[in-house]
Amino acid sequence: MSKTTVDAPSRAFEMSLDLPASPDEVWRALTVADELVRWFPVDARVTPGLGGSMVWSWGESWDWATRIEAWEPGRLLRLVQEDARPYDAEGRPVPEGQAAPARIAIEFTLESHRGQTRLRLVHSGFGRGAAWDDEVEGITEGWQAELASLRHYLERHRGQDRAFRVAWLSTALSRGEAWRRLVGPGGFQFGPDDVETGQAYSVVVPGGTRLSGTVALHLPRQTLAGTVRELDDGWFRILTWSIPGGGTGVWAGVATYQSDSSRVDELRDHAERALRTLFA
Repeated sequence: MSKTTVDAPSRAFEMSLDLPASPDEVWRALTVADELVRWFPVDARVTPGLGGSMVWSWGESWDWATRIEAWEPGRLLRLVQEDARPYDAEGRPVPEGQAAPARIAIEFTLESHRGQTRLRLVHSGFGRGAAWDDEVEGITEGWQAELASLRHYLERHRGQDRAFRVAWLSTALSRGEAWRRLVGPGGFQFGPDDVETGQAYSVVVPGGTRLSGTVALHLPRQTLAGTVRELDDGWFRILTWSIPGGGTGVWAGVATYQSDSSRVDELRDHAERALRTLFA
């Protein structure tokens, strides 16, 4: 079961899905640093408990820090950002003149449901204006892919460490043009072109390696994520996003849980070179 909604009047994103794990196991995946990095950020730091903190990091300056406002193990986690603003292309808050600060809340609710755990996420409190519109769009697409990654981890790789590599850059091109280049010659060339969530797919990645698996999420011209058979049931994702404050972000990530990490290192290196060429 998976349900996704965007509540425009209150500027909130809500999603719920059933996960093949107990509430305690899902709680650990959400709150233990060593578990978080197996499905979500590159690095994580957690000071547990009410009044504690959580930091998700994707390297360099990309840190997402929150304060823990509710901590009920196995049931409720609420994280808040006071005076938050959308993030620019370098992972920094945009100037206050481009977006007024807002109080952002991220709430995870867990409950047992037919032998699984129903996870409900509500991300709310976004401000108004163009920069906040881009932030809401990015959150809406991003959480769908990240929670698909959480499901994949709990179903197939629970307790296994992940080797996760990312290549990304920003460009002044429109999002539509950036996607066309990303999946065109020299980029990530998919088959079939109109692949849908749940279908088999294959992709020739920069460097000529062919990967294949099952699509976990496809948002046309925005995001494609899926499993990777050649990386021992690993994970693959490409996306573009509208950067608050202007421009388009282009991102490619690949992960394995069992293979030699040198394989994802090599794929990342090829992707970085390709992105620099495609978006020179």
